[in-house]
Amino acid sequence: MLENEFQFIFKGNVFFGNNSRFRLNELFCNENWKTTCIIIDQGIIDLPIIDDTLNSLIGVEKIIVKCDISEPSYEKLEENRTFFKNQKVDVFIGIGGGSALDMAKGLAVLYSNVGPAISYRGFEMFKESIPPIVGVPTTAGTGSEITPNASFIDTDEKRKMGINGEGIRPKYSILDPELTLTCPKGPTISAGVDSIVHATEAFVAKKSNPVAKLFAKEGFNLVIKHLPLLIEDLQNIELREKVMYGAFLSAVALMNSGTGPAAAMSYPLGVHYGVPHGLGGGIFLPFVIEHNIKSGCLDYSGFDNEAKHSHSKQGLSKIFIENIWNIWGKLKVPDNLQTFGMDKNNIDKFVSDTMDLKGALDQNPVPFYENEIKNTLNCLIK
Repeated sequence: MLENEFQFIFKGNVFFGNNSRFRLNELFCNENWKTTCIIIDQGIIDLPIIDDTLNSLIGVEKIIVKCDISEPSYEKLEENRTFFKNQKVDVFIGIGGGSALDMAKGLAVLYSNVGPAISYRGFEMFKESIPPIVGVPTTAGTGSEITPNASFIDTDEKRKMGINGEGIRPKYSILDPELTLTCPKGPTISAGVDSIVHATEAFVAKKSNPVAKLFAKEGFNLVIKHLPLLIEDLQNIELREKVMYGAFLSAVALMNSGTGPAAAMSYPLGVHYGVPHGLGGGIFLPFVIEHNIKSGCLDYSGFDNEAKHSHSKQGLSKIFIENIWNIWGKLKVPDNLQTFGMDKNNIDKFVSDTMDLKGALDQNPVPFYENEIKNTLNCLIK
């Protein structure tokens, strides 16, 4: 049954498909852009496919910034603003994983706003309009190429909170599956798991709506089916395409529904223990799902594509979590936080840091706060 009222938002202009990276030159011509600051993951900057992409920008002056940090910080953001000091920049381009795209967003803010980077932490804290941004992901899962958010670590306070606002939503997104062929197995898994977290939490979020659920369901089923196959055949372009498309759909759902406890708990895990955001959310996701099902949330039954009418919602929800655990085993998602150096003495600090993201926790369909976070951590510290 459809809800009586809802709002569904999608902003941006997306080019999807193999070779879509070569649409960049067309964009520059149409927009009359002459100078660009391009932030590129340092691990891919010397690859031929990146050279070809950059060389396709004919007659364009390029300022190249290497993104050499896996979890961007405000300190690094401030350091990188010197690259375009006293230079005119028409557009910022992020090429790489979520870190490179977030760095491009943050630098676009600093280009027009003279205050220290940390002063723009929060929502709509920048006052001056910023240049347009183009997102060109080489991973499939973070969703940064279409969202108005960029995450950075405050190294002094040991907190992760982003620069957020409609002005940093990329004007254009280039989703070229061929670019993800550059992505190694570990980051492929982490990004793909990130998209599964997006879809799952968006589907059951309090703010979800029928259209967002459609995107979440399709995105989830595409990634959950093809990601385990992809990690055994990383050069398979058809699998890369399926996973990238599914991750994109999941990101659209996330934009409309918001995230939940698994994503929230990944933030302190990344800040204090260096765990990649996508993998971090994946570590917590099955425990959040199990808690929700035990608390009466059976919405996960809606993910079933085969309409197994012989099963109740309870039965379908049980099948859903069993499938998650099965896939997590194939992907080798960690199940012991001690592997990363966390022990039970760290629990209270971890809980406090997660509660700073209470807005995400509030979106969970059933209560998930201090006690539930502690219970989850106790299950994962063995």
